[in-house]
Amino acid sequence: MFGDRVIVPEMFRRRILQQFHRGHSGMVRMKAIARSFVFWPGIDNDIEDFVKHCTPCLLAAKTPTKTTLESWPIPAKPWSRIHIDYAGPVDGVYFLIIVDPFSKWPEIHPTKSTTTKTTIKLLIQTFATFGNPEVIVSDNGTQFSSHEFQDFCTAQGIRHIRIAPYHPQSNGLAERFVDTLKRSLRKMRTGGESLEEALYTFLNVYRSTPTSDLNGKAPAELMFGRPIRTISSLLKPTERSTDSTFRNRKNQNNSFNKKHGAVKRAFQHGDTVYVKVHRANSWQWQPATVIEKIGTVNYNVFLEDQHRLIRSHANQLNARVPEPSTVGNPTPLSVFFDGFGLTAPKALNVPVDNPDPQLLEEPVLDESNEASLTNDSSEDEVVGNEESVPVQSSTPILERGRRMIQLPARFKPYWMMKP
Repeated sequence: MFGDRVIVPEMFRRRILQQFHRGHSGMVRMKAIARSFVFWPGIDNDIEDFVKHCTPCLLAAKTPTKTTLESWPIPAKPWSRIHIDYAGPVDGVYFLIIVDPFSKWPEIHPTKSTTTKTTIKLLIQTFATFGNPEVIVSDNGTQFSSHEFQDFCTAQGIRHIRIAPYHPQSNGLAERFVDTLKRSLRKMRTGGESLEEALYTFLNVYRSTPTSDLNGKAPAELMFGRPIRTISSLLKPTERSTDSTFRNRKNQNNSFNKKHGAVKRAFQHGDTVYVKVHRANSWQWQPATVIEKIGTVNYNVFLEDQHRLIRSHANQLNARVPEPSTVGNPTPLSVFFDGFGLTAPKALNVPVDNPDPQLLEEPVLDESNEASLTNDSSEDEVVGNEESVPVQSSTPILERGRRMIQLPARFKPYWMMKP
């Protein structure tokens, strides 16, 4: 006896432990029972070892204490390792999420299908922009574990790592972004935005927002080496080109001018020119008049033959010297405006917000206009600059009714008031 406890010989100790463990008690409960009845040297260690080797107890055991966290190593450059996963469905739409751990740059592709073929197609589109990564980390979804996807990764020289099944923590970067995306879409769609609008708004804001994980930088800055321009960029003053940039551009211009023998040419409002008009894979010179200068080398010119405005570069214009006209013969531009009962003003770049409704009606030439178009020295017609203006005969000519004439919408900045 050891006090009030029985000392058990070695040959009976295992039978005693089986008796105490018949209810599959744990280590603590077995030690409490044994201390009330028996004793032998090292009994506590024998109880612990017996419980650890009990198969029914091991099969019904609880999840053990979590092991220490081991984070994925941070890559040395962008897009060397990517984490992918599917989110959804949201209104029947799934989202293929791709996240770069170096810059936290997200790529999201909405899709109706999550098959391997669709996944490969979306990845190819992304790789065409950012290049092939070195490693892809995904879960064990059927689209990622199929032989077709494995062959795709092998053909592209990509190492595919699949995490342990049912342990999403191993792909925590993609899983965490799935939760962020779902919550953001739910918040933004309460304001009436469509799913597509909400998605692109979320991407624009997320990619341009600085975060503490990136040392106060936005994902776009680490991905591209510069911040992307957003609506908030309008709050800052416009950055001007540096002296070195201006100097390089000037040297480039001088080299081009010297190589091609270029000379500076400029035109003013009212200059008569020939303009190069392209049509059906060919071009031809047509007479025109300069209306206004746009920028440094672009001009709005009026085609006299076609009575329309076009935008032309200085390289597409050639100076034209008007031929001497007879008395009373108006210029082609004046003929156009007189034909509509209008007067060509000095400046044509003053828009009229509310044009006179009478301008939309068919103009009728009065006697003064007829007189201005009559030339005594010509019998049949007056020859003007590059076009002919018919002469009004003294004998009245019956004309059939004509349709209502209205200037096209592109002429709105050039509406003219009646004199």
